[in-house]
Amino acid sequence: MKRINKYIGAALLGFATLAIPSCTETWDDHYDKIDEGTFANKTLWELICERPELSRFKQIAEKSTYYRDETRPQDNYTFKDMLNGSMLITAWVPENSAFTDAEFQEWMEMAETNGFTVQQQLMANSIALYRHVATGGGIDTLAMLNGKKLEFNKDDFTMQFIPMKPYNIAATNGTLHIMPAPLPFKYNLYEYLKDERNASANNVGIFHDFVVENDTTYFDENRSVEGNPDINGNPTYVDSVYNITNTMFRQTHAFPSQNNTDQYLTYDESFGANLVGEDSTFIMLYPTDEAWEKAHQKLERLYNYAEKYVDKEKFDLGGDSKSTLYRDVTNPDSLKEKNIAMDIVSPLCFNLHFQPNAGGQIGRWKLDDFMAEKGQSAEYFLNTFGDTLRSDANWDKSSLLEGKQVDVSNGVAIIKDEWDFPLKLYQPDLHIEVGYRSFFNTGKATGNYQAVPFSNAAAEAWIDSVGRVSEDNFYYIWPSSASGNPKFDFKLVGTHGENRESDVMSGKYDIYVVMVPDFYITSSDTIVGDTVKHKIVATLNYCNGNANGNEASLSTDVIEYLGEKVDTILLFPDFEFPYSYKNMRQCYPTISLTTKTTSKERREGYSNSFCIDRFILRSKED
Repeated sequence: MKRINKYIGAALLGFATLAIPSCTETWDDHYDKIDEGTFANKTLWELICERPELSRFKQIAEKSTYYRDETRPQDNYTFKDMLNGSMLITAWVPENSAFTDAEFQEWMEMAETNGFTVQQQLMANSIALYRHVATGGGIDTLAMLNGKKLEFNKDDFTMQFIPMKPYNIAATNGTLHIMPAPLPFKYNLYEYLKDERNASANNVGIFHDFVVENDTTYFDENRSVEGNPDINGNPTYVDSVYNITNTMFRQTHAFPSQNNTDQYLTYDESFGANLVGEDSTFIMLYPTDEAWEKAHQKLERLYNYAEKYVDKEKFDLGGDSKSTLYRDVTNPDSLKEKNIAMDIVSPLCFNLHFQPNAGGQIGRWKLDDFMAEKGQSAEYFLNTFGDTLRSDANWDKSSLLEGKQVDVSNGVAIIKDEWDFPLKLYQPDLHIEVGYRSFFNTGKATGNYQAVPFSNAAAEAWIDSVGRVSEDNFYYIWPSSASGNPKFDFKLVGTHGENRESDVMSGKYDIYVVMVPDFYITSSDTIVGDTVKHKIVATLNYCNGNANGNEASLSTDVIEYLGEKVDTILLFPDFEFPYSYKNMRQCYPTISLTTKTTSKERREGYSNSFCIDRFILRSKED
């Protein structure tokens, strides 16, 4: 008995972007008759059954339940039912000789134990929606039921370069082509990673587990079949459809919630690339367990978390209760492991279409050319997280593409025994532009301040002799009274630069301040005014793991700044922060700057005001 499953059309949308017939090949073309003029009067299933040379495919189809997603089979519906139904499809069916005895037995066993794999790799890889006949010439790219894109050549009568013979056998519900071999199946990047056999063979188990654990299931209301409402008027469903996606595929770099304490503390990060997308071309690095452990060793020193931090945003608003000033970290070790894993995974994926060639032009690369030269002539690499990676004297970006190469349907997987990203990616220098008000704690200030716009271009005649300011602005700070010494706090939170947003980590830094001469306030095309000297003390406030949440402080001796040029002054050499602020929300160290001038020193040419451009924290390896 022929049957049509009322869910199949909707469910197929979960596997493939459907191939729409061209205007020269409509649904009705060749619907009732074959090319020779004879009329079709049998279904695809009936045609298969009457050909003994297709008996192995027939037996597999009878045992292969149709899956709406990887965990939900459609009850009482097999590929036999699909081939015997009224939905218009085309099938490329391999002959018995295409399977060895062992292969045939393996498919039969998997049909009972791992039906979704049989569907994706054989049955749905052999069927496409609508009627496709090898007439009229030309080459079509067809979307199979599993979403794979295969080449149908109507000039030389091949499907994905395999000759079809016989072909164009008309059925009442489609077209049958007979093949000497199964159509080749190619994993996409996620299918290849998710297959535990591949993960085991390539020793990428840790990476496999981390990504797969981010699979999420959501209810698809549009594809579910609604029944009568319940007594409260809420909808009920006689058949519910669920989709599986992965949170790592979505671009994520934000705090997901303020309700859950742990989520409120830290970012969630992902590589942000849809690894199941068949229309994309990705290069994905798969770290082996060995590479993962090496990366972990590189990163673990940077992620030491304390159990208690000062909530600086609330502190700056004048809060005085410990419940509002301090934030507890429930499990510092778990937070550490989460952030290390995110840092290992997030930079691993590259979309070929966004890699620039030597001239900086985007979208000009062919995959084979890019991989053959390992991207050496690309101006830089841009990963899907948003990091820009450039070669320098200490690191060659092409090293990322070293490793075992596996071709997949949407790009290339590279199996790597090294996680060989540069220090500047995972422990970047921090540049804190004081000109950004968000890094300037005005609530705790004693004194006055003003943003000063400054054009380096306008001062071109003299600027190189005394130094440029960053971002064409700086801050001028002066006391509330003639005899006062102003004090200002600055947040050590990294700004957005060429790489990811940066935070202070539990690592070693040289900490600098960049001071600006007072004459920059009035200078444009010429230097106006005398140089003014300054005496300043810097105090660093940071988390030291105190059980009460109180911070430690470290102050410099009095620093004398002569005010003759833009000067980068080393405040704290080789300072190692004991605890990390990476990805923490509203928690960061601060530096306060205080002028230290007496009335006598002010009469001798020292000023109790100063101009500041930025802070720089240069990262250092042990």
